[in-house]
Amino acid sequence: MSETPVAIRIDVDSARDIALVPELLDLFRLFDIKGTFFVATGPDRLALNLFKHVANPRRYLKLIRSKPLRYRFQSLNGILRNVRVEAACPAALLGITEEGHELGLHGYDHYAWMNEVPNLDETTIKALISRGLKALTAVSASNIAGFASPGFTVTSALLRAIDSFDFSYSSDFKCSEPTSPFYPKTGAETRHVLQVPVSMDSIGELSANGVPEDEIKVRVHESADRWHSKRLPFVLYGHPSSEVGCYAELFSSVLQDLSDDTRFTFLTLAQIARQWKVRV
Repeated sequence: MSETPVAIRIDVDSARDIALVPELLDLFRLFDIKGTFFVATGPDRLALNLFKHVANPRRYLKLIRSKPLRYRFQSLNGILRNVRVEAACPAALLGITEEGHELGLHGYDHYAWMNEVPNLDETTIKALISRGLKALTAVSASNIAGFASPGFTVTSALLRAIDSFDFSYSSDFKCSEPTSPFYPKTGAETRHVLQVPVSMDSIGELSANGVPEDEIKVRVHESADRWHSKRLPFVLYGHPSSEVGCYAELFSSVLQDLSDDTRFTFLTLAQIARQWKVRV
């Protein structure tokens, strides 16, 4: 029976995420996993998201489950402190590449990206991506092959903008049912950059939505089974501040299960993209 690719995508959205990257690298080393890290660049302003919850009482429970103040002062970056994500811990970025993991771009100014990109034109988005690439390569000196739009924010302008860069693939979609890597369309045009979609919500997202931990494991296994049944890459994603900072034991257990399952083999998203281009 042929093996199904499985990838672990890690989104580094904030300074508190990047501070936990070394712990995540230790975990990956334990399971001999090579992951894909998408690092946001520019100011860490995620604390401003707190105001969205304050303005909507229905989201209070979700806010509490996300443990917003668990990292004390770092949880208030963007309100009390001015911190740039990619510069918060250069040693962590160096560790990612030195240990053979993949480093990709996760946009520029994560908070503004999610709130403003839906209304931006192609030229403006291209400028933001260029700014992000310049910031990330300045501190990592790495070849950036992949891109992932913060918050899975996708517009036609974004997809056209991505085509202007030398990315071998992008990962801007989250699909709840088995979906192969694909070339998206904007109108009648087929874009040139391959999309490698994420396969399900993250552990942190599921928990914040009230899903019990034992049910989360069931959902991961069921999703992996569905993707394997179609021989399609299964892409699980998460964030260091959540999957390591809050749910380390659960996340480790999920990685152990996938590692022990002989149906799957771990690859980076860049490796999956290369395989898929040869396949099609």
